[in-house]
Amino acid sequence: MVAPFPCMMDQNGLLVQFPCHMDQNQQFPWAPNGLPNNAFHMPCLHENDKNQEAISSLVACNDVLPKDVDVPNPDVSASDCSPLPDDIVALGNPQQIRTNAGLTSSVEEMLNNGNRAKCEAIVEWMIPAALELALSANGTRLIQRAFEVTGSETQIKLSQCLHGYARRLLDSHHGNHVLQKCIERMPPHSVQFIYHELSFYRGGWAGVACDRFGCRVVERLLEHSAPEMITPIVAAVVAEIDWLSKHPFANYVVQHILEYVPAHRSQVVHALIQVGVPFLAQHRVASNVVERAFEHSGAENQWALAEAILSTPDAIADMGCSRYGNFTVRRMLDALQEPLSSIAFQQLAEAVPRLRTSKHGRHIASRVSAALAR
Repeated sequence: MVAPFPCMMDQNGLLVQFPCHMDQNQQFPWAPNGLPNNAFHMPCLHENDKNQEAISSLVACNDVLPKDVDVPNPDVSASDCSPLPDDIVALGNPQQIRTNAGLTSSVEEMLNNGNRAKCEAIVEWMIPAALELALSANGTRLIQRAFEVTGSETQIKLSQCLHGYARRLLDSHHGNHVLQKCIERMPPHSVQFIYHELSFYRGGWAGVACDRFGCRVVERLLEHSAPEMITPIVAAVVAEIDWLSKHPFANYVVQHILEYVPAHRSQVVHALIQVGVPFLAQHRVASNVVERAFEHSGAENQWALAEAILSTPDAIADMGCSRYGNFTVRRMLDALQEPLSSIAFQQLAEAVPRLRTSKHGRHIASRVSAALAR
């Protein structure tokens, strides 16, 4: 609709004529003395401080502003809006780090030698490209270093760029190191996004443990996480202990629980006993788990492991002749106390002829013979 006179739309959606005549070529002076006080209650936009303050107050009161007015985002802090130092701006686009080794070295030197404020300014500069850098060979070093040299506020701001991408980072040769660094350097509550996103991994936590990079991330979680975060991981591992103990990557997670999570050590030991310690001890991979169980367990768990072996006929002799099992026998003889120590030596003494004919059992036969002679 075209009105034959200068007009505006009022708050009720009706056309209202201007209170004065206006020539087609003449600009209407909305507010000649600064902010408006006309019948339409519309702000007059001039680039001065008073008007900007008034606009902000109007926004706070939910008044309507013209669509072409840029209102500062109230969620952005003053530090977010502060300009970066000239030497950091001169670095250019942070995306160039992925392919520019010289720029990578320069930024790394600034992170290594700069003070806290300088490092935090560099992180602000890198944030728009943080995810791409974390997934690149050059950038992953800088993102990891950034987590090492900045405070918790900057660390959280940097980690927020990774939210929603934990699984993608896990699958990356470079990105998985960034996840590990987050877990190492940040408080447990700040890495909840990693825990949450990886809990939906195919196969659950057992699936993460079987991943060549995932096993490393699970190890860091076991080392640094709160107990309530660790419990579901341990439960998933124990439920699949037979398979995971023999897996080339997941066995390290089982060993890590035995070494770093004493609260769940007995749970893992009894799961190993149920599977069959003599058989696991002779497996190329699982033998490392059984050795670690003897090494880090207390007397009670060592006793339980030894009973599981000694109560199985010929088990200790079979292990002594095994390429991998003989290491567990040695570890067991070093750890056992009486009376199980004597029982172990007695069973081995009966198998000395067999041990002497075995490539891997000869040294155990010699040790048993020397002990009997004493």
